[in-house]
Amino acid sequence: MFQREVALRLTAAPCTKSYGRLSVLTQWLAEPRILFDVPARAFTPPPKVTSSLVGIIPRAAPLALAVKPALERVTAAAFGQRRKMLRSSLEVLGVPVIPLLNHAGIPPTARAEELSIAAFCALARAIEER
Repeated sequence: MFQREVALRLTAAPCTKSYGRLSVLTQWLAEPRILFDVPARAFTPPPKVTSSLVGIIPRAAPLALAVKPALERVTAAAFGQRRKMLRSSLEVLGVPVIPLLNHAGIPPTARAEELSIAAFCALARAIEER
């Protein structure tokens, strides 16, 4: 059970307000799904938020090939400055960003919230190959 806002982040799709690092890392390894909401009145004392029960089914294999530390590093950098283009937000990785993005097949003008999980995994693989 999670606060509704966290449940939305776990299950968010790309190009949505709730999509972020938690979405990418969770959905890379599992299939989260909001099962139902639990209203505040179900608790004593009632909290000021709605809760959601989330079913999280582990995947047999990750959604795409990637090394976890590299994927964590890429998502932290990309979502650390969420509204910036990746060519700017990935500079903190300390590698040449444009060749990295080209290698992963991602336009430098893309923003973190636009990338699929597979695209983040491609970035993580590109960093590992450098």
